[in-house]
Amino acid sequence: MTCRATRNRLSAYRDGGLSGAESQAVEAHLFRCQACGDRWRSLVDTLDALAAAPRLRCPDGVAPRVLTRLEVESRGPGLALLYRPMWADRPLMLPSLFPAALLFLIVISGALALSSDPGPLPPVVTRTLPSPPQWVPPVPSWGTEVNPLMPSAEVTAPRLRAAFPADALAEMDEGTVFVQTVVARDGSVSTVTLLEGDRALAEPLLQALRLQRFEPGRFRGQPVAVSVYRLISRMDVRAPIT
Repeated sequence: MTCRATRNRLSAYRDGGLSGAESQAVEAHLFRCQACGDRWRSLVDTLDALAAAPRLRCPDGVAPRVLTRLEVESRGPGLALLYRPMWADRPLMLPSLFPAALLFLIVISGALALSSDPGPLPPVVTRTLPSPPQWVPPVPSWGTEVNPLMPSAEVTAPRLRAAFPADALAEMDEGTVFVQTVVARDGSVSTVTLLEGDRALAEPLLQALRLQRFEPGRFRGQPVAVSVYRLISRMDVRAPIT
């Protein structure tokens, strides 16, 4: 599947509107193509942000006031033309004739001047400036800590080697935190990003998450860096990795 065909199907792929074969083809292309993978992650982040944004409500009575204002403004000029006196039909016709005649003479003079033969034009010398070299930053390959993959049918999710440290939640208030963890290819935690929750109260928990060790995720038998999202609750310590 080409990049253009894949990008045209990203919305339907997120909504689950593709067939099984089309969904697998889009999935395979997203893993192979860096640009399409970035477009997919940007689309998912944007839609999630829009879904979380508060909805605005229009105050009551705005629509009737707008329609009434439009009706008054559209009737005003028509009524003024209908009921004005006869002597006021064309009050500025004579003063406007002089500028019109002057403009006509200027246009005629310009046309006559352009119609005269000015002689041969000098040759035009063009120069082509060399374009400066453009530096293109290198794109990190997929499956690394800089560009991790997402768990899927072909990418296995990393497995935690030890139990979750329950004492890490002792200083956190009741509630939940939503974090993104990038598990490196050697099973260590590369980065932990707090997506939702109080950072000051969740800092001991984040420190504990950075010290965890995993069985790394694999793609076709090879260890790869995988990004996982974790919802951790003080009331439910064993939150699954999604």
